[in-house]
Amino acid sequence: ACSHAVPRYGSVVPVLRKGVADARGETRELQLDYTDAYTKLMQSQRKAPATTASGFRIAIHKLMVIVQLLMGEVPDRSVFAQPEYSRALRPYLALTHAVRRGSLLDFNAQVAKHAGTFRADTTYTLVVRLGHNVVKAGLRKLSLSYSRISLVDVSAKLELESPAAAEFVCAKAIKDGVIDARLDHARGWMSSKEVLTGLCLRTV
Repeated sequence: ACSHAVPRYGSVVPVLRKGVADARGETRELQLDYTDAYTKLMQSQRKAPATTASGFRIAIHKLMVIVQLLMGEVPDRSVFAQPEYSRALRPYLALTHAVRRGSLLDFNAQVAKHAGTFRADTTYTLVVRLGHNVVKAGLRKLSLSYSRISLVDVSAKLELESPAAAEFVCAKAIKDGVIDARLDHARGWMSSKEVLTGLCLRTV
């Protein structure tokens, strides 16, 4: 019989159960092709036996949560509420909340708190990549909340190392189309071009 391994970052782990669908999404993840990786994980989830291979399905869901977050999507809350998965997915739910809030401080705290779990799941390296998504989420919130904000304040609010780091992050986000804003290097601020109807934007 053919053996199939649960997909985990960095290597293919030993066989958990024979006859379970092939779910080798880690190669795609390494290539940063998260959409394709997610599709393959979904296919593996559907093929997995409904009444057996619980550990396999849990491992798939852990990877699906991370890959969704890496794609900038929010995992469905119903996944975390399912009795079969809720306990095993608690660290990943906490991670999801931190990413959504755009708080690097909270994210780093959750990574440190659950580092043992992530390493045991061999998802730690993928989890660390989410730091960039956290920063982008936080920056997006700032661009929608402030018509103008100093890079010093951006650095403080996003818990970055320095205003220079904040300027680099802002410049990349503008280039990538994450936010619609412009930088004024001489004055040291970022001005948002985004307008929210009925909201008075603040200036810092």
